[in-house]
Amino acid sequence: MPASSAAEPGPLRRWFGLAAFYTATFGVLAVYMQFFPVWLKRARSLTEADVAIVMSGQTLARTLAGPFWSHRVDRFGRPRAALRLLAAASLVAFASFWLVRDQWLLWLVAFVFGCLYPPMHPILDALALQQAHRAGFAYGRIRMVGSLSFLLVILAVGWSLRFVAIDAVFVYLVVGLATTTATGFFLPAGEFAPAPPGERVPWWALLRSKPFVLLLAASALIQGSHGTYYNLSTLHWSRHGIADDTAAVLWAEGILAEIVLFAVARRVFDRFRPTTLMAVGGFAAVVRWIAIGVSTDVAVLAAFNWLHSLSFALTFLGALRALERRVPEHQRTTAQGLLGAASSGIGMFVATLVGGVAYERWAGRAFFVMAAFALFGAGLAVMLRHMANKDQRLLARSTSAPPA
Repeated sequence: MPASSAAEPGPLRRWFGLAAFYTATFGVLAVYMQFFPVWLKRARSLTEADVAIVMSGQTLARTLAGPFWSHRVDRFGRPRAALRLLAAASLVAFASFWLVRDQWLLWLVAFVFGCLYPPMHPILDALALQQAHRAGFAYGRIRMVGSLSFLLVILAVGWSLRFVAIDAVFVYLVVGLATTTATGFFLPAGEFAPAPPGERVPWWALLRSKPFVLLLAASALIQGSHGTYYNLSTLHWSRHGIADDTAAVLWAEGILAEIVLFAVARRVFDRFRPTTLMAVGGFAAVVRWIAIGVSTDVAVLAAFNWLHSLSFALTFLGALRALERRVPEHQRTTAQGLLGAASSGIGMFVATLVGGVAYERWAGRAFFVMAAFALFGAGLAVMLRHMANKDQRLLARSTSAPPA
């Protein structure tokens, strides 16, 4: 443990510092994911396909920048400093959206924003996992705070848009990013032990492990299948007469299910293998996207949106536990950065573009394409599970070893 840990605050202060940052950054995430596409359509007069293209800039950037920032944290061991820097820079980058109207300039700003804001999440998760182990609290419970913030913000913003102009969405996001920057000063230091000089390897060295790559691919396909839902579901439902505040309730329902899962994760899911959790999450996503593609009836949507607890949360939890158990601590943030780049980067980028084109052609049946993504990802998780039966180590070889 680093010597600096002696100066760390008590467990309660660490918990509240992390909880404040999770609250702020997930509030931003809620508005950005559900309502920012609506702002692009109404305030910048973009089509659904144009919105998908602009949003893809952020996901592409995360793919490139996420591993870079995570590897820097592993190399220098200062997650709090990285989070503070990224939060402040994200605020400046996002404010630039107000100055541009051309689609490709909007894409460029989204790309810059994606280089700064999304990479915070794997670093924050790595810091929270570390502090949970050191201070004795459950990671799932503190991650639940972020989900609760997501839920409450969606409900509040969805309700407020009944009374205010769509430009309020931009104001909410600026305020949320400013709050995120401020709460960065309450984070625990949580300095990681840097990699020993003889064990320092480039971030791409982890990709030498075939099981690790298979894990990334499975997560990318399952989580990426959420791309059309995240970017176009509110627009799709509004086409069928579902009001913004009702759409917000549907989104909030899924997040409530996620909160419940994180609350019981330690007691219920510790007995299952990580690959089992991912496979179940993938198959749940298949069912969910087929149902949403078939119907826009609010009762049907409400019935199947509970599957968000499995399609997203259980897949996320399974992938995170696989990395936590099998990757050395001095490489763990890098591994989580690669997981984020695969899941919310490559997977989301491809699914967002494919989903946007599919929606232009087939409208709601574009969700069937997302079901195919999820089915393939679930199959890879099953394959990885069988592979792990033969070799219990997820990372079959040291990252410093020659390629298999």
